[in-house]
Amino acid sequence: MSIEVLREIYYSVRQNKMRTVLSGFGVSWGILILVVLLGTGKGFQDAVMGMFNVFAQKTMYIYGNSTSQKYKNVKEGKTVRFDEAYLQSLKNRFPEIVAISPQTSSWQLVQNGMKSGLFNIIGVNTDYMQIRILSVKEDGRPFTPGDMERKRDVAIIGGNVASALFGSREALHKHIQVRGVYFRVIGVLKNDDIFSSSEINSVYIPFPSYRRAIDTALEFPTFFLYPDQATDSKQFESELRHYIAYKSGFSSQDNRAVYVANLETQTSAFESLFKGIRMFIWAVGICFLISGVVGISNIMFVTVKERTNEIGIRLAVGASPRSIISLILLESVVVTTAAGMVGLLAGKGILLFIDRLLSMSGSTMLMQKTTLDIATALMSLFVLVIAGVIAGVFPAIKASTIEPVDAIQYENRK
Repeated sequence: MSIEVLREIYYSVRQNKMRTVLSGFGVSWGILILVVLLGTGKGFQDAVMGMFNVFAQKTMYIYGNSTSQKYKNVKEGKTVRFDEAYLQSLKNRFPEIVAISPQTSSWQLVQNGMKSGLFNIIGVNTDYMQIRILSVKEDGRPFTPGDMERKRDVAIIGGNVASALFGSREALHKHIQVRGVYFRVIGVLKNDDIFSSSEINSVYIPFPSYRRAIDTALEFPTFFLYPDQATDSKQFESELRHYIAYKSGFSSQDNRAVYVANLETQTSAFESLFKGIRMFIWAVGICFLISGVVGISNIMFVTVKERTNEIGIRLAVGASPRSIISLILLESVVVTTAAGMVGLLAGKGILLFIDRLLSMSGSTMLMQKTTLDIATALMSLFVLVIAGVIAGVFPAIKASTIEPVDAIQYENRK
């Protein structure tokens, strides 16, 4: 593109400033909408997928329910429960299990001196800390095998528990009382974002301590596990269901007897959902761009009509139709790209403003920040260039077919 061509485009735009601005507004608005939708959509996707980061990648949650089918001599309605020996048999049967832990809980009154509150007491073992990724504040620690073996009365508490029972005082190494038993606080959970908000009212204690202080029942309804990374989650889930059905004595076809939440399957479903949402966002954004492109194309037709005499003279003195096409196409691309860049920058500015609002809201919002990666920006620019070419094709072809004699006659009729 020569300096002379750029100068001609500049003068053409300058002579029709208002018309150019109005036509470019459609493109700017389209790319702005596309950028904002993509940025907020990706931010929301990252936020939702971040909810699964508190678990190991292949975590499975197993909940024993009641059977819904008669099996052998046992009527429907049998309650499926587990115990520690049951979990050990699962670990022996499936060597790919890396960690497995019971989870049993109840809401109890927790006290510290004159202060008290109703909080969720959860009994788990050491493996649970590998499955559920819980962050403990500095100077604290997670449970250890020694806590389980020696049945230590220790606890890891949530942020709300610490605030309610200790106020501004340090909770670490202090004691809380649950049903007459004193537990020493060995850690306070971090509350970094909304995804850890379910933990702020929780008190985690070793499973042996839970059985002694809260519930002496040997059986429990739920447990967590996760297999190694090489395991096929779907196949493992199927084999696990069949083994539990065999060991607990119910039909393997009875899907209501045991509920299995497979984290990897759920994340895959969400990824497919967000892939569809991204495609929809691109479709909406491109529709906005098309409306802008139509506006640019109309303006270029008007420009060609107004410059009919000039184009005719160019052709009469030896300009090739190809050079005329190039001139009109380049003008269309320049106007479209310039308008698109304005929209792109404006869209990024809006995303920064949204990020600012989200940061001011702290951890109370689901989405923590918007995300617009470089690949998306480059794709948007590519779409703009294509849009500029499309907008100028038909006006450029029309300009190249003008006959010099007709152009002079047209000028005389004006």
